[in-house]
Amino acid sequence: MGDRTIAVPATAEQLAEWRARASALAIQGGEVLLRLQAARGSARSKSFRRELVTEADRETERVVVGGLLQQYPDHAVLAEEGVLTVQGQKSSQSDWTWIVDPLDGTTNFVHGLPFFAVAIGLAYRSVPVVGVVHAPVLQQTYSAALGLGATCNGTPLRVSSTSELADALLATGFAYRRDEQGAVDNIERLRRVMPHCRDVRRFGSAELDLCFVARGAYDAYWEFDLAPYDVAAGAIVVREAGGRVTDIDGGDAWLYGGRILASNAILHDDVRRFLP
Repeated sequence: MGDRTIAVPATAEQLAEWRARASALAIQGGEVLLRLQAARGSARSKSFRRELVTEADRETERVVVGGLLQQYPDHAVLAEEGVLTVQGQKSSQSDWTWIVDPLDGTTNFVHGLPFFAVAIGLAYRSVPVVGVVHAPVLQQTYSAALGLGATCNGTPLRVSSTSELADALLATGFAYRRDEQGAVDNIERLRRVMPHCRDVRRFGSAELDLCFVARGAYDAYWEFDLAPYDVAAGAIVVREAGGRVTDIDGGDAWLYGGRILASNAILHDDVRRFLP
């Protein structure tokens, strides 16, 4: 199960062009983030106290989504903050959807940590085919397109070759609503897997966590209660770097299902058995 393939009606040249346009917009958005972080703008809570939004989220989304709507009027856009589109809803009906997180890692941004990014993914019928994740402080731009491989600042990426879970460095994250009734308790899963791996990291940006799997820094990453814009771009980077991406059950419902596992493919099932 998992890693669904689909015939995509786009040439390699089209995919490369979309990747390049997304990269340019992500870098432009990153410049906005750096400028506004230096200005130390205020943050406010969204649905939950831990879930923050800043003017930087909104201004960056305005730049990125505005560019996408102008360049690709026949494509839909799904963006997190709802600046130029309805929040959390596609702007139109289309087989092609740009999925945008203008600031993945807002809490890191607010607290002055470098692990935040602009993430732009393009999906065809719910299957991501282009992804760009730009981390402006780290000066790293991860990009990928279906069949064209994955790179960081132009250097090809490849997942790790770690074959034993005992040697693996894993990563995870925790939902904003982790202590509310009905919330997923990822702490118990962390407790189960910790004795069997080398260690676990938690950097607070799902898109960057996925990219760190793609570059071989992490051997696997899992998380619950995520939105499409948290994972769409980074997932195609992982897959094009030779990794595997599924939901926690090993299936294909990870983009809109909120539960994701990404790995170097070798350790995928070894990690998954600790996560039910």
